[in-house]
Amino acid sequence: MNLEENPRVQEWFLMIGDRATQVSRAWWYALGIAIVAVIPAYFIFKLAFVETFTRAHHVPAIIYTEVAKEPLQVIEQKIFKLGPNSYSGFARIKNINLEWGVASQAYTAEFKTLGGTLVTKVMGDSFILPASEKFLIFARFSSDSEPQTMDVALGETKFIRRPDVSVSYELERINFSNSQGGAVVSAGIKNLSAFTVRQINLPVVLYNNQNAVVGVNSTYISEVTSGETRTFQYTWPLSLPGAVRAEITPEINVFDRNLFSTDTGVSPFDDRGE
Repeated sequence: MNLEENPRVQEWFLMIGDRATQVSRAWWYALGIAIVAVIPAYFIFKLAFVETFTRAHHVPAIIYTEVAKEPLQVIEQKIFKLGPNSYSGFARIKNINLEWGVASQAYTAEFKTLGGTLVTKVMGDSFILPASEKFLIFARFSSDSEPQTMDVALGETKFIRRPDVSVSYELERINFSNSQGGAVVSAGIKNLSAFTVRQINLPVVLYNNQNAVVGVNSTYISEVTSGETRTFQYTWPLSLPGAVRAEITPEINVFDRNLFSTDTGVSPFDDRGE
């Protein structure tokens, strides 16, 4: 139904029109001004409310804490007599930090007689992987005086986080013989990584039935391509009494970016955009 034809509705419009004509023009101006003023007043009130709220709210400060790192520990050191006036030795360093290692750890080893006379002094540096035990193996040396004690001191340690690079390998065919003519350990290692490893360090430790170290040695292999198997060998000039097993722990310096490359000569670190 058309509202304009409804008498009731027409009556209401007439009543509203009559009432509106009775209102003075000043009131209509005041209403218009009030409507216009309400808009900026709303935004001013809103801004004041936000400022008051943010002033009362304190954002907690972000606190960065450095991860505590346990110091390296020298847990074992020993001297071996390899023959007349011929000696060697080792020191075992323990790193219990799961994600942190050392790219270059300086060390000093002093071999002394029982009376404290210095026989020889060895200085060097080596990387230490996270969550590992590092064998510092000191090569054979000659001396007229027999060393009875060894003091190993570590230089300043600078821990760095292990990079996100995966290195995998597989030891194969570990053989150990210990005869009057000397001791020999041979084995193979297969590079299961997707890139060439330019150097793999291969320390070996010989144990007796009481799990005591009775001999150490070390070697390394270079330029091991992906999927390649490489054989290696250690020898001792004499029999090692009590030695019953050999334990080889390959070490790859994951902190050295130049140690890895793909077939195209690109470092796997570069592939990650690091």
